Amino acid sequence: MKKILSIITSIFASMFMASVAFAQALPQPDLSVWQSDKMKPIRDFANIAIGVIFGIAVLYSVIMIAWYGIKLQSAGGDLIKSQEAKHGLKATIVGVGITFGAIFIIGLILYVLGLIGIKGA
Repeated sequence: MKKILSIITSIFASMFMASVAFAQALPQPDLSVWQSDKMKPIRDFANIAIGVIFGIAVLYSVIMIAWYGIKLQSAGGDLIKSQEAKHGLKATIVGVGITFGAIFIIGLILYVLGLIGIKGA
């Protein structure tokens, strides 16, 4: 069994090395179209859409944190209600983390591709 596993691992490793070698020979895409004036409406729409989604996520998270905080305070000694409120708070915080993470990853990908950049003064 160990021999079969080592053979499979070596096959996948050699395939990975070959894919890395072939990927270096690929031509770089021409992204100058993205910077053209014809793409300005699409860039503006993307910026507005990301801003709206981010704003809705922040507003929703603030409302839900307040809602579950109030539920936790009003639970008193009821164990089921307090656990439900704590679970809701945890889920809201995880959702906010996922939203911020997604926006960060999208921005990082756009920066690496050269579609956005850091503007100097």
